[in-house]
Amino acid sequence: MRSIGGGDVGHFPDVPCVPDETFKTEITNLMAAGTDIEGKLVKLTWAGNYEVTSPDNGDIPDGQIITCEKDSYYGYILGVRLFHYADQNSNHHTPVNIKTLKYSGMVGLHNSVIITGDNFDVVANGSTGGWGAVIAKDITALTVDVLC
Repeated sequence: MRSIGGGDVGHFPDVPCVPDETFKTEITNLMAAGTDIEGKLVKLTWAGNYEVTSPDNGDIPDGQIITCEKDSYYGYILGVRLFHYADQNSNHHTPVNIKTLKYSGMVGLHNSVIITGDNFDVVANGSTGGWGAVIAKDITALTVDVLC
């Protein structure tokens, strides 16, 4: 029998994320004060690839920091255990994985996706329908990483 406080159960995507500028400053200050970063709850920003920030009071958290490493380019690389996301239509989901797909047209971060074209191998912005949420976009490779 499982007891309360026995830890996480099930499989959650553990994803390397980066803090936005505000959160980067907050992490630096917390570290200087000797405060642990691991365990802190975060929210996806949808403003940059794999970007998270510190949630506001009353927000629904999207994940929890499980590791924090200094990085010369991003400031920090955060290992985040994702357990929630809201798609562009404000529907709430529990993430299971991330799928990389080719895209066409105006696909942005946070967009859900639908199939487009006659080859059935490319996605486009799902607008008011669609599936998942784009968590990263590579404009050189014309691919998106879809949180689903």
